[in-house]
Amino acid sequence: MTAVTVSTDLADIVEQHLGDPYDTANPRGFAAVLAAHETGRPRTGDLLPDALTASAHPTPEAWLHALRALYRRSPGLGSTVRTGLHENGPRAAALAVGACVGALDSALRVTVRHLRGRLLYGAPAIDIPQLREVLAGVHADLLLCDVLTTLAVRGEDALPAREGAHELAVLGLVPRVLQGALDRLSVLMGSRFYVREGETGIFQLLLNGAQRELFAPAHGPRPAPGPLPLTELVTAPCAAALLDPELARAAPGRVLTTPARRAPQPSGDVQQRLYADLIRRYEGARTFDLVERRIPDRP
Repeated sequence: MTAVTVSTDLADIVEQHLGDPYDTANPRGFAAVLAAHETGRPRTGDLLPDALTASAHPTPEAWLHALRALYRRSPGLGSTVRTGLHENGPRAAALAVGACVGALDSALRVTVRHLRGRLLYGAPAIDIPQLREVLAGVHADLLLCDVLTTLAVRGEDALPAREGAHELAVLGLVPRVLQGALDRLSVLMGSRFYVREGETGIFQLLLNGAQRELFAPAHGPRPAPGPLPLTELVTAPCAAALLDPELARAAPGRVLTTPARRAPQPSGDVQQRLYADLIRRYEGARTFDLVERRIPDRP
């Protein structure tokens, strides 16, 4: 796994401002965000640090990670400041889609936390091999989406010889991969998916908020991904420099570019690598994307 070296100072400021999402006394934590949403008075401005509204203009990639920090708390927060970067066209579209990787990050973290605490037959549910496969697959999907959107935000085309292929992957494939990953996590959450309180209560808000952001009419229609040269995209030098193509090819979301109906989960050594990396980041309080930012979330 290759970590991306990029300035995340702005994202770190956002994380420090928002604090530990699981702290029930935190006025910017999950409990507070969920309570405000349930009462029909979603809070936005008071949750945003001044750095996001300052006049300085960060690089597109630095802004992407700042948005992901907001989307990790609630996708609705990120939508209020997404226009702070003066970008348009494909790069702006990639920012809108790529920011939702943050929502999947939190949803995956909530799920891991839930499964580690839930006992089945006297052991943590997370010890069940089939559940670990699903978690590893979601991690692979997240990394695949990160590679494609990061390159697009940078203005890099992984396959310039196949005009429009990379853009179609970002606009058509990535939203559906993210949505599919969130749906699979909702199955692992079981009945807790429907409960809008406690540590898992934020999950449904993350899923619904991400779906609205990914498929909002304001972002334009999402083209069907259809047959895409996904293998060529993830093995292109600029993509392979960010993520081992073997891990990218293990992403269940790749099935959306094929006629197949079921998405195979990672298996064997690749599955073990993905799961070990997932738990290492979870326990070390680091994001699941390529930059592995340190975050305030308690394991």
